[in-house]
Amino acid sequence: MHHRHEYILQELDLDDKLILDAALGIGEATYAWARKVHQQGGKARIISIDLELPVEWRNKIELKLGDYAHYVELREGDIFCLDFLTDNSIDIINCDHTIVFLNPKPLKLLQAVQEFQRVLKPDGLLFITSEIPIPDHQDPENEGEWRRWNLARAVANLKGDTWSSEPLPAELTVALELFGFTISEQKIFPTEKNHQYTPCLTEWKQTMLHEIASIPWQDALKNALLESIHEVCHKVQQDGYLKTPSFYMLKCRKST
Repeated sequence: MHHRHEYILQELDLDDKLILDAALGIGEATYAWARKVHQQGGKARIISIDLELPVEWRNKIELKLGDYAHYVELREGDIFCLDFLTDNSIDIINCDHTIVFLNPKPLKLLQAVQEFQRVLKPDGLLFITSEIPIPDHQDPENEGEWRRWNLARAVANLKGDTWSSEPLPAELTVALELFGFTISEQKIFPTEKNHQYTPCLTEWKQTMLHEIASIPWQDALKNALLESIHEVCHKVQQDGYLKTPSFYMLKCRKST
């Protein structure tokens, strides 16, 4: 279990609570919450949603949950339109590493926060965790990762895709206060080095090569991008690690 999940869950009373995990991704947060539910007697229920939940992905998550699966309802759902939930019906919402994908900001961010406010009970809790962008390349410690992410961003832009845009804590605070949330706690989880970088770097390289192949450019221009991909991979391999970026967590409470 990631230490940010341990921090969030350490003093929470989940007895008879209805929890929304929005959105579940690969299921790490859902697993942590379900484990906590089990430890406290199994009297809470978790609804974990994602925009798309194909059968093979659902099966992987259920396998990961194991004995905790019966505490969790997995379903497809859009955090911009939680119409399957009634007003004031949820005790706790966990939104882990999700708002980074709410492009364009701020309007989609506001739309999601509005739905969170609608479905939460008065005095209900909202936990939001998100990345802090990697600092600039002038710090040698950050150069490899900074180049890797910005190269991926550039390739996405060339394809006409929208890249994720990390809302900073101050931006998120404004959105939450607009909808009547009180922020009771904020914590920064610092950057970490991940020395088991090979699988992640290999996957990133394969993804980038696939993306570049689909750009309708002449070979000479594509080759320049491909060379940049190889240079960045070599830099990260020289460093011997990937950087897990900093995270921030905001604990919020809906006004009564």
